[in-house]
Order: sequence, then structure tokens, then C-alpha cells
Amino acid sequence: MHRRYATTFTTAVVFLTLMLGATTAFSDTFKEHNNRGVAYYNAGEYSKALEEFESALEKKPKSAEIQNNMGIVYDELGDLDNAAAHYRKAVALDPGNVDAHNNLGVVFYKQGKIDQAIAEWEIALEIDPGYTEAANNLKTAKSTKRATPVESTISKPAESETFYPEPPSDISVATPEITVEAYQSGDPLSKSIVMLQQALEIIPNDPIAHYNLGAAYLKKNLLDGTIQEWEKTLALDPRNNTVRYNLAIVYTRARQYAKAVYHLGELLKQNPKDSMGFYVLGAVYNKAGDHDNAIEAWRRASSLNPDYVPTHFSLGVNHLIKGDFDASIREWKQVIAISGGDEHDYNNLGVAYAQKGMIDEAINSWKTSLSKDPRYLKSRMNLGIVYAQRGMYHAAIQEWETARAINDTDPVIQYNLGVMYTNIGLLDQAALSYKRALEIDPTFTDALNNLGTLYLDVQRSVGDGPSPTTWRKPIELRLKYVVAPYKLTLKYR
Repeated sequence: MHRRYATTFTTAVVFLTLMLGATTAFSDTFKEHNNRGVAYYNAGEYSKALEEFESALEKKPKSAEIQNNMGIVYDELGDLDNAAAHYRKAVALDPGNVDAHNNLGVVFYKQGKIDQAIAEWEIALEIDPGYTEAANNLKTAKSTKRATPVESTISKPAESETFYPEPPSDISVATPEITVEAYQSGDPLSKSIVMLQQALEIIPNDPIAHYNLGAAYLKKNLLDGTIQEWEKTLALDPRNNTVRYNLAIVYTRARQYAKAVYHLGELLKQNPKDSMGFYVLGAVYNKAGDHDNAIEAWRRASSLNPDYVPTHFSLGVNHLIKGDFDASIREWKQVIAISGGDEHDYNNLGVAYAQKGMIDEAINSWKTSLSKDPRYLKSRMNLGIVYAQRGMYHAAIQEWETARAINDTDPVIQYNLGVMYTNIGLLDQAALSYKRALEIDPTFTDALNNLGTLYLDVQRSVGDGPSPTTWRKPIELRLKYVVAPYKLTLKYR
């Protein structure tokens, strides 16, 4: 069960993982709106996130999950009334949605409605007695009458495999310092940090306080402090999978990949069929440059959830990197079969075909990509490249002139046109294209080489007569650049 918990201290990466994982059974249009909503949420553009979630609701009006997600956004904005309204709608649509019950309890607690918060958390525990976060919140509510809520992260247990068998080394980081000036400035987050630090001086073994302090550090991007506090939380509450999952995400952000993998592996021991955990594990390995283990983790994810498009996408890219073009083609075909395919997907399929040497299939894929978006430059550039490689210079020029009309500030497009115009003998156009490339990027060595040699060849052909008026660059360029490679910049992706 995917769990989404309302919190003041939200980890954007975790939210993204959850939201993508929760939409795999819905229509493509629904997923697109949902995923854009997630992207906007991660960027802090909450109004746009809400617009996308509203659009998702139009496609699936009775989605308790989206109502819950909208509640999270309003909670982040501090609009507790709207947050509560959406959580209530989620509960009405799905009375067994423990996430919405927990989140509604958090909102009630923030509003000082302790009894109502307790009631929601008790319902959540009746539905799922093992719901750790609701149990922690209920314990806190019953033990104190203070109106400061204890939040838990919006995340879920990750499902990954331990490829690093040894636990990480002990953590040794300096405790982040929040200055008196920051506290006195009225910064609510700094005040919260100071209060949590003071609370831990009184009760040093409170796992919830350590967790919340780590979450506060995360809000200030103090990753070392977050890691330190969440490691303490785990030491006090080793079975808190939510904290362990979030800790793996933070270790990834801190580029401590082996430790992230260790924590994901510990989670998988408890839930070896959690496909999203394998997907996240693959992403961690990929960031670490370990493509073999990334592929293995994504294969496990795909076997558990065959219709999850991001897994096939990731496999397609990594198989391409590894040179397994047949496998890459299979994955891109899967992406298209599941999602319908957009201009990016068909471009990537074309890249895999081209690397395999199946040029006709590559051309067809890129043409399909351009039928979906005629302004998509990657496919148009790629078409120009294969046409040029086949000696179809006029066809290549047509593609790149169209590309230049879309974006005239790309020096590679200008350079490739220079090469093509040289090959068909239109030297004026070639020189202008090289000069434009150099205006955009004065350090473009190949353009300098070709332009210099072009001047040299023209000088030889015209003798002592004047060079064409469009060539004003000094002839002395030939002193530096005497070889024109006339090579194309072959970049498929």
C-alpha cells in the first residue's frame, strides 16, 4: 500500500517517487496530469501542481488518491481548511484509505483539535494495526496537549535489493548551527529547530523529535544534520521503514550511494515484492555510475510491475549505454506499447535502431516522432545525420535548415549545414554557416578548421583575385588550420 503522509517537512524526491508509483494503473492522460503535478510540486510551484491535479480529477473524478495529494499541497501551503476538505473527500471516496485518515489527523492536530486527531489516527490503526506513523502520532497526541503537531514524511517503504552486503560506516558529522540572529529574525523554521534541540536536551531518546529535527534540517538543505538525526531515529526505532526510506533518499542526494543502497536493501528484506523500491534502487545505482546493478534492479522492478513506464525508460537508456542495442529496442517498444509513445520515445527508439545499424527503422521512428511534434529538434537533427551519412546531402540540408529556423542559436546546426553546403559546392552558404557557428561559439575548433581551409581552397582557386565578398575573415587563418575534417557532429541524444 502506498502511503502518503501530510507533513510540514516534506521531502520532494520522496513525494515524486510515491506519486509516480501510485498512477501506474490509470490512463495515460491521467498519469501525465498527475506526473506534471508532481514535477510542479517538487519545483515549489504549488498553484500549477493544483491545476494539474484538478485536471487529473476531471479524468478520474472519484480518485481518493488525487484528493489526498491535493490535501498534501494545501497542507504545504498552510491552507489547513482546504487540506482537511480534500482529505475528507478522500476518506468519503475510500473509507479504508489509511493515508487520508492519518493526514486528516495531522491537520486536526495542527488546528488544535486533539480529540478529532486522535479519532482519525485510531481509525487508521483499526484499518491497519501496523501503521507505524499513525501509532506514533496517536502516542504523541495522548501524551501532550501542546498544539505543535508531530509530522511524518510523505513516503513509503522502499523495495530494493542489498547489493552492498555490509552496513554503512558510522556517521560522523558536525551538528548544524542555527544562529541567534536567525532565530530572532522571525524565521519559523529556525525557531522550530531551536525548540526541537531544546526538547532533545530534556528527552534525548525521543525518536519522533529526532525525526522532526532531521526534517527541519532538510528544509534548510543541511543534509549532514538530516542524516545524523534520522540515523539516531533509526537507532531508537529500527523498524521505522518510513524513516529508513527517506534516509536512503537523503543519502542519494548527498552522493553517499553505498549507504543509500544499504538502507534500501534493509527495507527489501521486509518487503521483497515492492517494485518501487527496486526502481529507486536502480536510480541510485545509475547515479553512482553502476549500470550493471542498475539494470538488474530495474529488471526486478519490471518483473513485479510490468506496466510501469519509467522502469522501461530507464532500462532503455542504460542498455543503450552498455551497447546492448537489441535490449534497448525492446524496452523502448515497451514504453510505446504501454504509454502510446510521444516524440521523445520515438526519438529514443530511433537512436537504438541507428546504433544497431537498422537505419531504415531509425528513419521511420524519427519521422513518427516529428509527426507528433514537428518542432522536436533531436529527431530532426538525427534525420539530418543519417541522410548525410547516406550521401543524401540535399535531404540533410532540408532537415537542418528547418532545425535552424526553429533554433538559430545552436552552433552544431550551423556547423553541420556548413559541411553539407561545402559537399554540394555552395561555398558562400558554407562560409556563412561556419561564421554563424563561430559567432555563437568562438571556440568551435572544427568550424575554425573548416572555415580556414575553405578560405585557403578559394584563394587557390581565384589566384590573386579578390575573394568572394561574403568572406571577410583574414586569409591568414590558413596558417593555423590547414586540414578541413568536414566531419559531422554525430549526437543522437
